[in-house]
Amino acid sequence: MKAVAITGCSGTGKTALIVELIARLVARGKRVVAIKHTHHALNDRNEGDTARFRHAGADPVMLAGDGEAIVDGARVPYGDPRELLAHAGGADVVLIEGFKSYNGWPRIEAPASADDAMAILDRILAP
Repeated sequence: MKAVAITGCSGTGKTALIVELIARLVARGKRVVAIKHTHHALNDRNEGDTARFRHAGADPVMLAGDGEAIVDGARVPYGDPRELLAHAGGADVVLIEGFKSYNGWPRIEAPASADDAMAILDRILAP
């Protein structure tokens, strides 16, 4: 399993890019997990960015706050963001939005076209 963060300033298209990457990877037969990092209060409602990730084919989709995440409806504590990968359950790829100050995985910086981001992702995912 490889984890890749999509980072960038607010309004640069991170969510739209992740949705497109999820759809492309799922079409290739890959199992994709998505993690959305937020500074807002956590909730387990199927709405907003996490719903878009789920609709594109990511499973599971995690909403992570500072030190706690919602995974399949359960609250899961974590210290290091890499601990969330233990809940990825055999995924081929984990796409992460946020954790901008965390340097524990490769990054693709938004704005980027889906084609350019997919080319970078393919290099990261290569064996």
